[in-house]
Order: sequence, then structure tokens, then C-alpha cells
Amino acid sequence: MLSSGERRAEKYWYNPKTRSAERVPTPVTDAEAIGMLAGYPNSGAFIAEYERRRGEQGMEIEQALIFVGHHFRMEHLLYQPVR
Repeated sequence: MLSSGERRAEKYWYNPKTRSAERVPTPVTDAEAIGMLAGYPNSGAFIAEYERRRGEQGMEIEQALIFVGHHFRMEHLLYQPVR
């Protein structure tokens, strides 16, 4: 638990909801991480991938969230038009 005045570590990740890279405070619970992925039409897929990485692969919260962002970044790039 953080005491007042303490800052949470930040992480840099690709947010699949906004399709942009950003620096945000690192979540410390699964509920916080899921909250970062919720509220978007494709959130079910984002959350399912997060839970798979946490459960089956045993990743830590921060690592799982970063890998979810990377996974969907690669998926988004597949559907970009070729210039």
C-alpha cells in the first residue's frame, strides 16, 4: 500500500483501447489492470488475453498488461492498408 505522497512506478505500454503508446502508473492489482482494459467494445478480448497470460503463463500483472498491449498492437497492424 502506498502512503500519502508516494508515487507509483510508471510503465510504458501500447493501450489497445486508444491504439496509442502511453506512460501510465503501474497497476498493483488485477482489478486495476482489468479496469485499464475495460470500457471499450473489444474489451472482452483484451481482458480474456490478460487473464490467459496471468493464469496459463503465470505472468506478473505489469508484464501481462504490456504483453496484451503488444499482442493487440501487432493485430492492429495486420489490418492497416499498405501504402
